[in-house]
Amino acid sequence: MSVLARQQAFAKAKRTLSVEVRIAFGFMLTIALMLALTGIGVDHMRRAEARLKNIVEKNNVKTEMAQIMLQALRERSLSMHSIALLTDPFLKDDESQRFSAWGAAYVRAREVLARLAVSAEEKQVLAKITRLTSETQPEVEKVMAMALEGQDPLIFDHIRNVAMPKQRLISEQVEILIQRQQSQTEAAVKEAEISSLHARNAMVLLGGLASALTVLIAVYVGKRVSKQAVTLEHQALHDELTDLPNRTLFLDRLEQAIKKAERAGSSFAIILMDLDRFKEVNDTLGHDVGDLLLKEVGRRLTSTVRDTDTVARLGGDEYVIIVDGLADEYVERVAEKILIALERPFVLDGEGVDISASLGIARFPEHGKDAVTLTRLADVAMYAAKRDHSGYAIYSHAQENTCRADLALKSELRRAIDTNELILHYQPKIDHTTGRVMGVEALVRWQHPKRGFLPPDHFISAAEQTGLIGPLTRWVLKQAVIQCAALHQAGIDISVAVNLSARNLHDKHLPAEIASLLASVKLDPSCLVLEITESAVMADPAFGLEILQQLDQMGVKLAIDDYGTGYSSLAYLSKLPVDEIKIDKSFVLAILSDPHAAVIVRSTIDLGHNLGLKVVAEGVETQEIWATLTHWGCDISQGYYMSKPLPADQLIQWLSGSAWGHVKGLKGVPVTAACGLRPAIGLP
Repeated sequence: MSVLARQQAFAKAKRTLSVEVRIAFGFMLTIALMLALTGIGVDHMRRAEARLKNIVEKNNVKTEMAQIMLQALRERSLSMHSIALLTDPFLKDDESQRFSAWGAAYVRAREVLARLAVSAEEKQVLAKITRLTSETQPEVEKVMAMALEGQDPLIFDHIRNVAMPKQRLISEQVEILIQRQQSQTEAAVKEAEISSLHARNAMVLLGGLASALTVLIAVYVGKRVSKQAVTLEHQALHDELTDLPNRTLFLDRLEQAIKKAERAGSSFAIILMDLDRFKEVNDTLGHDVGDLLLKEVGRRLTSTVRDTDTVARLGGDEYVIIVDGLADEYVERVAEKILIALERPFVLDGEGVDISASLGIARFPEHGKDAVTLTRLADVAMYAAKRDHSGYAIYSHAQENTCRADLALKSELRRAIDTNELILHYQPKIDHTTGRVMGVEALVRWQHPKRGFLPPDHFISAAEQTGLIGPLTRWVLKQAVIQCAALHQAGIDISVAVNLSARNLHDKHLPAEIASLLASVKLDPSCLVLEITESAVMADPAFGLEILQQLDQMGVKLAIDDYGTGYSSLAYLSKLPVDEIKIDKSFVLAILSDPHAAVIVRSTIDLGHNLGLKVVAEGVETQEIWATLTHWGCDISQGYYMSKPLPADQLIQWLSGSAWGHVKGLKGVPVTAACGLRPAIGLP
């Protein structure tokens, strides 16, 4: 090969090598760009995810701690009211321990918040909460001390005018803290989205220089980052169990609805809903079934309202719905549709569950013009619906007055029991065979010093709600038994009947207390009749049967009251150790005008006799009804035809002067002696 050929070959090889080097360099550059792009994307995704996750998790923890503080403040407020009402030292001690436990939970939550606080605003609010807590604690402790020392008449003024306003100031600051967490979460999500957008643009640029593959990697990484941001945002704003909007998102949408309505001059409503007896589901079927129920309730609510409405879960068994831009009548129809949707039985994990709900409705701008007011007034309406068993209620100012009046009535009821403001009236029970009185039913009344004469339907529900039904029933039992014993000593051998509620029937101490009471006045147990409704027995059949059997073994007579209005089966009725069936007056009053009522009454008489029971008819108001019941074989009746319920002194006069009440042994017997009355009771 010539020198020229060798030079040409060398030059060609050099050019080839140069191209290969350039190709290799370009390929390596492309790989480097791809690796750099991948590294940047992955690192950004990791850091963005870690940053968002850290912020969201911390804010979720802080929000949870703030919610615990709010709950602790509410529970301690309830404890202050409850302990002020209670007189039993053991119950007071239990309530005091509950009060202290919630105080400890409050302190722990505040300490966690203090450790997690990073912004100056958070630290400032926490400092204010700490200062307000220090100012409030002496007032709260003063309330507890007043309550533990006795029934101080000034305690409710101190609770209402001093302790509660101070606690509300703390609650307001905690709400501000929750709003701060919401703002921080929203800002972090927005920052992550902007950061993701910038990173995605950079990756697209690098991908264009590297290769189409690099672009694909950039798109992939960008999508992953965006998806992760959306996922974390969703987690921060939605309830984990039901996937419904949580309190944070609800408040945001409520604020948006307010702004929209203000601009358009329109209105909207919020419906606050609380499930009735949800605690019973959790206690009897377990929390897993309770969670399934909460999820199914959320699904039914969502399917009941429009897509433009917001259904949110506030926590526990509380839900809220924003119903936008509709007439008042439609909001009520929505409430009715919700109640109908919840009436269908829930089948959860093989268990059938029946549940109901109470709904409170507040409207913008009629009832309130800000989120806090609307939510609070919907809450007032919801408790009005729960109290009245009406299903739903629209807020009215009278409801707040009623709430205050109910609270006052409940506090006054304890005093009424202690100071003998309560009195007993007695309605005679007449034997159809002899035409003579054979017993009386004791019916409690309240001679209120300011409100006047109150029938039982004005205060029995308040007694059940506050736990005073036990002391009230013990008072009635004691007075009725004492007066019955006094009548027996005067030669008037009649029985006395006393009504028991469902809560009384499930009091395991009741049989022993009745036995002690009967022994103290030397009254034969067969002279006491305890009347229980079907629904009271069926509230807990196993435990109720156990209590009834103990009372039956003592010799106390038992009666099923208002028979026909409940839901107990004949098979279960036959197992109860009862002596009487009392037919509800709604059937008795209609036997001459309603063939169906006549069939029910006559069949009940036959049923009772076949089971070996006495049959008592309530509501006998005419001679024709009396004669018809006598013809059908009814054993005993009571009603206005024979006598209305009478105070003890008038009962004695009735026993002496009425043809129904002719009994021996009344002559020369003083009224108060025959009634067993103490002068302090003070009959009207």
